[in-house]
Amino acid sequence: MSAKSEVSLGPQGRAPTPPAFHRRPLLARIGIWLADHDPGGIDSTRALHLGIALIILILTGAATAQMFAPGMILTFPLMAGTAALTLVSFTPAASRRTEARSMARLFLVSAAFLVLLALVGPGEGPDNALLQKLLLVPLSACALILRRYGMSGQFLGLALIVVATVGTIVAPTRAQAAMLLLAFCQGSAVVAALRLSPWRPSAVAAYVQSTIDVQAAVAAYLREMSEAVRSGTPFTDDAARTIERLRARVWNALGNALAEDPGARSDFEALRARFYRLRVAVQLLAGCIPKSTPDGPDWCSPFAAACDHIARRLEAIDVRDVHSEEHFERALRLLREQAFAPELPPADRFALMRALTAFDRLTLVVNGIETAETQPFPPPHPPADETPPAPKPIPLLERAADGSRRLSAPLKVACQGLVATGITTALDVGLHLSHAYWATMTVMFVIGNSVGETYVRVRYRVVGTLIGVIAGIVVFLIVGDTVWLLALLCMVAQVISLITARDRYDVASAAMGFYVVLGLHILDGLGTSGMLARIYETAIGALVALAVSYVVLPVYVIDQFRPEVLGILKRCRDALASWWPHPGQAMSAAPQALAVRQLGIRLPQLDAEQAFRHSAGDAANVVSTLDVLTTYLALIEDISARLNGMACAPEMVAVVEAARSRSLTAFAVVLGEGGAGGLAAAAPAVEAAVSTALKLADDPKVKEILPLVADYLAYSDALLRPLRELRAAITDETPWQKERTLAASQEPMRAT
Repeated sequence: MSAKSEVSLGPQGRAPTPPAFHRRPLLARIGIWLADHDPGGIDSTRALHLGIALIILILTGAATAQMFAPGMILTFPLMAGTAALTLVSFTPAASRRTEARSMARLFLVSAAFLVLLALVGPGEGPDNALLQKLLLVPLSACALILRRYGMSGQFLGLALIVVATVGTIVAPTRAQAAMLLLAFCQGSAVVAALRLSPWRPSAVAAYVQSTIDVQAAVAAYLREMSEAVRSGTPFTDDAARTIERLRARVWNALGNALAEDPGARSDFEALRARFYRLRVAVQLLAGCIPKSTPDGPDWCSPFAAACDHIARRLEAIDVRDVHSEEHFERALRLLREQAFAPELPPADRFALMRALTAFDRLTLVVNGIETAETQPFPPPHPPADETPPAPKPIPLLERAADGSRRLSAPLKVACQGLVATGITTALDVGLHLSHAYWATMTVMFVIGNSVGETYVRVRYRVVGTLIGVIAGIVVFLIVGDTVWLLALLCMVAQVISLITARDRYDVASAAMGFYVVLGLHILDGLGTSGMLARIYETAIGALVALAVSYVVLPVYVIDQFRPEVLGILKRCRDALASWWPHPGQAMSAAPQALAVRQLGIRLPQLDAEQAFRHSAGDAANVVSTLDVLTTYLALIEDISARLNGMACAPEMVAVVEAARSRSLTAFAVVLGEGGAGGLAAAAPAVEAAVSTALKLADDPKVKEILPLVADYLAYSDALLRPLRELRAAITDETPWQKERTLAASQEPMRAT
């Protein structure tokens, strides 16, 4: 949600000075990116462990091969390094116990394949080699079917294909295949010892630190706001960008902390919710700054003093200053007097009323953060009574709406992989490509769970590989055969690939292409022609995967997009209907914010499907609008909970009830359940209720509640705009018209 503050020029009439643009050095930008995308250095440590493991395995692998199989000086360390790369790359950072289970699973599946390789013995003759290549086709389909078990199944399938491809490249005899199994065991043992060692950063500590960073940024934001209010200058949203950037750091740190300590999920989520409310509350406060008028009441001093107090609390969360608390209470009293001053313009009075509730909300949030930070973290949590059930795998066949059976998405993708790897294998057998395994492996890495995902991964993989291989060729021509320097550069590229694989697949692909061609040059003397083969054979595999994904049983994520949006809207409506003044158990809107986040993660795939003329519209606009909607709902939920514990006059209840009824009617219109007539009559009903309530504004009890009711009305009214846009967006039209959607936010809502 945007946090832009709408303020005019101050009493001095000074125009804002545009901030000077300073471009940070490259290393500083990389450091900031790593701090946001790898808080605590969790993935950086994994990459470091991998680099150390590879150094150990090159030395020990060569020594072991010299002792038992002198003819495998290169291939033995290669398979040991493959084991290390596989176990680290396909085991996300988690607790040691979880990582140990994942590594054991990967090891058992890979070892079973190596036993099969020893039985086949492709190096025994051309028939065995052909059998090994043909075996990759059904093996690829089996690896893709494993995706029905979720991300762990997808990692398991990719690990299997990597080991199988390396086995195909080496083409060992039966005796050599047994040695490769020994090499895989050696590599697995070394990397497991490094990853399961106690010398690694704590994801929980990194998560706590990320929230502390947000706390410091919010304090700085309040300091800037205070200075702007005192000087009468407009308060810009430059500082808000820093807070928004830190959101990604908290999200990434939360994911790592949950993986490290799943039992503390409720504690982590509670702390994240507090800092989420802190961020939203302070940004909304920026929208409560009235327009300064030289002859009006002096509200600037108490407003700035209140900002300074909250900033001091955040800077020293565990220090309670009685005198500061007294100054804060006095500032709020003065601010309340100004909010009800008759000479103040109505718009400014309304802004100050909302500022009062914003300061009140900030105090409550800061008190909650103080309680959390002064206790041991994570707080003691009772052990779960029972282990939550594991998610069920996606069935191979699913029932359609008409009752018929159809192939599920994982089975469709497996069929695509079967066809695509069959094509690349046929090209290998027919054209005798020098490195055809690159094409087959590329198919497995780029083929996604939908056409859109495949398109995105193909684009990143091809471009990244092109850049990485060209960089590798340039380095090779400059450095020559300085092996130690090439090996060092390969290790750096592997670290970059591992760190960026989650968020920047293009960079990871470039680093991967770089270290593959240089690594093969070190091991096998790969020249420039072989390096160039990496480019065109990767492109062959990528284009084959994309064409097959588009033609053979295509899977489009956008087909499920509208139903998911409607489901989120219905649950949002049900949550709003359960809040005060409705009696009974209230439902939280927090799960819907999480559902919107999951939609946002899939945005690149949804947008990519527009390239195939299958997209139903501007999905990014819909997800952004849903994000705004859930933010307003969270604010309404907070105010409803606070009003529920207060003694409200019937006139105040009538105002909230009228606004709530208007919002529910708007939801009904969006969901196609009618209600446009009721919505037309809702606005006058709200105005009448507000008019009646304002007649009691001098009542001391009403004075205390009126700012909260003003907030409720403001958020309830703001809720209508995203609902109007969503109504236009989810209308069954192809393609969606962005201009029509944006124009709908300014028009009254009508039923269709």
